Amino acid sequence: MRPNRIFATAVAALVLILTVAGTASAATVYGNIPSPLAGNYPSQAFEATSTAEFGGLIGLASGSRNNPVVTVTMSSWGCQSGGGVTCVTTPGAVFSLPITLNIYAANFDNSVGNLLASDTQVFKIPFRPSADLVNCTGGPWYDGTHCYNGFAYNISWDLGGRSVTLPDKVIVAVMYNTTHRGYQPIGEYTPCYLAGGCGYDSLNVAVVPNAPFVGTDPLPDSAYVSSFWTGAYCSGTALGIFRLDAGCWTGYRPAIEVDTYPLQAGPTGPAGATGTTGATGATGATGPAGPAGAASPAFKVQAAPQTKIVKAVFSAKKHTATFRFSGSGGTEAISFQCRLDGAKYSSCRSGKTYKNLKPGKHVFRVRAKSTNGKIDATPATRRFKV
Repeated sequence: MRPNRIFATAVAALVLILTVAGTASAATVYGNIPSPLAGNYPSQAFEATSTAEFGGLIGLASGSRNNPVVTVTMSSWGCQSGGGVTCVTTPGAVFSLPITLNIYAANFDNSVGNLLASDTQVFKIPFRPSADLVNCTGGPWYDGTHCYNGFAYNISWDLGGRSVTLPDKVIVAVMYNTTHRGYQPIGEYTPCYLAGGCGYDSLNVAVVPNAPFVGTDPLPDSAYVSSFWTGAYCSGTALGIFRLDAGCWTGYRPAIEVDTYPLQAGPTGPAGATGTTGATGATGATGPAGPAGAASPAFKVQAAPQTKIVKAVFSAKKHTATFRFSGSGGTEAISFQCRLDGAKYSSCRSGKTYKNLKPGKHVFRVRAKSTNGKIDATPATRRFKV
């Protein structure tokens, strides 16, 4: 089954200026985002398709592989108020949302490898413009030439200053939560939801049909998806796991650009002092040159911990469920947080038992947490019935 797509196109330019203090000229090692940026593109909808993470495999061109700045095109369909023919947005109106960039290594079979880098930023995402009922039918906005239902917008993560050196081939993915979807859904009790809708529920990741202008696309017919809905995939049945989905993504390449910057050396240290005059009056030897100044220490990106459910025991008669789990990854000590159904995550230990469960279907989730605050973004999940 081909996954659902949301189609929209547009021609509104957005100029993105990327600067990294103290760096030499940037090198674009991958890019398939058209310039000027169109007003909108087809897109992968997170809320509508139960998606938690979405991305693609990219091959980098030759050049520097350090200090990457990664840009991804989003597609914003939400109105500041109303929707369709009642869509109204004040020019410049935005909503804020934490969005995570993950960069993974690709295994020999192109499956998802180790997490190389992860960064979360709170972005201000623009709402789509108001409906133009004069030039468009049904409520799209008008850019002066075409009518579009969404608005394309670039966001960027600057990983400069970290010890990140990218290999030739990486998986770039975007991860965020919506009201009902994501690894940690936001829930229905937010002011925007109670007022009629939240912008992030209509926020998608843009996909483009063109091949990259720089770099290569090793799997042009495939994408990487984590969804809790089988209809979001074209192959396989594993849900809630970020994995390769092969075969039906032709023409739907995630819109990505990767710019890298050379490593910067620290300033040269001062020359050594001239030696003292010897007893015979000869000029003393020149002292050794001072050491070269060190560059600012780089921040090492630690992989987030991983979680695995080792054993699960259920008793329909006693209405109980017991879970044993383990965690791995990084060098920090690991603790755990558990969640049953719609409850919030809370601290727990392996051997967690739930009693007095109501008859019916349940979902248990557990995630590892390291002492430095990193949390497994893909909690281990077990669905069961008592």
